[in-house]
Amino acid sequence: MSDLITLDGGEVLDLSDYPLPEGEDDIVFNVELMAKAMDVSTVTIGKWIDQGMPVQKRGGNGQSYELRFGHCFAWRRWKEGRDHAARRTLEHRAEQKAMLFLGEEETPESARMSPKEIREWSEAELIRNKAAQQRGELVRTAHVQEMLDHLLVSLRNVITSAPDFLEQEFSLSPLQVVKAESYFDGMLIEMRKQISDGGFQPAAVVPLAREADAG
Repeated sequence: MSDLITLDGGEVLDLSDYPLPEGEDDIVFNVELMAKAMDVSTVTIGKWIDQGMPVQKRGGNGQSYELRFGHCFAWRRWKEGRDHAARRTLEHRAEQKAMLFLGEEETPESARMSPKEIREWSEAELIRNKAAQQRGELVRTAHVQEMLDHLLVSLRNVITSAPDFLEQEFSLSPLQVVKAESYFDGMLIEMRKQISDGGFQPAAVVPLAREADAG
């Protein structure tokens, strides 16, 4: 059996990314039994089918739907991870929008600076930044990126092994393990999304107060 299935929306789902827990059989159920197997209502199963959950054989005219548990299991975990990543992406974008309102009062003042004042201001900022770097208050972006790369690798290893640890340490049920894996999968997806979208940005230094303001 191929590990790749194409969903109604055109997405390709790799079943090997979401394998059944060890010892679980891949069984074909009707809607009622699939609802019981997934601990949800038949209404939820119907809603998921409308959202693209794989159907092995559609029902009608007295024939029952046939749903393969392994396919539906993988789809549910994939969808939970995608939904979690989408929520985190929206939260991240909202936080970025909030940055637009920081320092609003400083913008009109800086816009009125003359070329000479801008040059003097820039020179003072450069001197201040170099001094801050020597004191260890500023670090180069490349150094931060290298450190974060190592941290992200370590974090990914921890997240990947977390469900197995939780299962052994706290005797989680298969359903609880699935929920934990879905949550951690969503975290990994969101981490990859933020890295690919934004990358690493240098730190910003708070501007020096102008001598006129001090006076």
